[in-house]
Amino acid sequence: MDLSELSAFPWFQALAARLEAHIAEEPEPRDGAHDLSHALRVARLAGRIAREEGADGEVCVAAALLHDLVWVPKNHADSPRTAELSADQARRWCAALPALAPKADAVAEAILTHSYSGGGDAESLDAKVVQDADRLEALGAIGIARVFATGASFGAGLWHPADPWGRGRTLDDKRYSLDHFPIKLLKLEGLLKTDTGRRLARDRQELMVGYLAALRDELG
Repeated sequence: MDLSELSAFPWFQALAARLEAHIAEEPEPRDGAHDLSHALRVARLAGRIAREEGADGEVCVAAALLHDLVWVPKNHADSPRTAELSADQARRWCAALPALAPKADAVAEAILTHSYSGGGDAESLDAKVVQDADRLEALGAIGIARVFATGASFGAGLWHPADPWGRGRTLDDKRYSLDHFPIKLLKLEGLLKTDTGRRLARDRQELMVGYLAALRDELG
């Protein structure tokens, strides 16, 4: 992963190193979909979208890097609150860095509204950039890998053995990972807020739809 453009921010390396240490010290290991590499990829996407949209790159990259600062498994009751909790802690982290302290509140605001499960409505351009960057990570080849990694982390099956596409049952993505595609992932392209995000989503959406078509053929 090329992060050279993010290293232009003088605070980035120190903040990323602190996040890495924070994740390593958590009592429960994170699933593969919400690890440090996820945060770094979202930060890189946020930096790209911010440049093209004219947003504040420092705010967007810092918020994207710290958007999952507080993490619990997706099937945990507190999962919808992680954006709120992450925003509060990220504000304190940024306030402790002289280069980011003046933007600590803006970083927290961008984190607060990024979450799909939390129902946040991004209003500022910076918040829209961070929300789009995180949602792009749920699409395409990486998104496919992440959805099954997340499901596996709390014991979900790949799909319902008798009715994988949910034609005669209620969809439940806590039990079957494939259900997460119609419940959430296939809706994301239409929810992106920036022109850049929507453009980047097209190929990822097509790949995901193609994967589902291939899976449908293999399952019969």
